[in-house]
Amino acid sequence: MNTDLRIFALVRLGINDTEKISHILEYSVNTIYNYKARIKAKSLISNDEFEHAIMEIKAV
Repeated sequence: MNTDLRIFALVRLGINDTEKISHILEYSVNTIYNYKARIKAKSLISNDEFEHAIMEIKAV
């Protein structure tokens, strides 16, 4: 799984703390900030609503 999806999956699981995500994925905090910023920039949803929208996704 690529890093974007791994971060997306962790946020979906409710792990919003960037430091915790960086520890789990063994990346620096700055790297996680950069990935999250890139993911949010690609989305059609505003940055403020992004993580809330992820949490609204229903499991199949």
